[in-house]
Amino acid sequence: MSSLEWTMSHSVFVPEMDDEHREIFKSLAALQTALTAGARRAEIGKLTERLLEHADGHFAHEERLMRAARYSGFRWHKQSHDAVRRRVGQFVRRMDRDRGAGTELVGYLTTWLENHTRMADMMLASFLRNHRRGLCRVTFRAGTRPVESCEWVDSRGEKFDPTAEG
Repeated sequence: MSSLEWTMSHSVFVPEMDDEHREIFKSLAALQTALTAGARRAEIGKLTERLLEHADGHFAHEERLMRAARYSGFRWHKQSHDAVRRRVGQFVRRMDRDRGAGTELVGYLTTWLENHTRMADMMLASFLRNHRRGLCRVTFRAGTRPVESCEWVDSRGEKFDPTAEG
């Protein structure tokens, strides 16, 4: 499982998004701690509710930002939010009768959050930063091909390798 601690490696460099991500990580870590410590069902329920409030509020905020900026990846990004909402709902419904569902929820959300912030949210944040600067309209298209089979070009049209360090 990925780390439950927010670090700068998770930053998308849009302060309000980073602050919300940090709160989601904290809520997720608190839930994991309670589950590991064998906390009472009421405490786990309260922590789960807090986590869901942070996540739902964050998703709604991102969706407002995308609509306001006319982000071309809105539909794809929102579908990702909707899918995680459905999946988390399944875990939450199971948590009353299956204590292991809470641990599964933490594992699922931790992995999903890592992946989502590093790709979908990073794309959105880049668009928002450019949009706020008024530099240009950037369009992102998400595909299903592996990174190594894609051709990557920078704003000058020069090829580059996005996996290369430095």
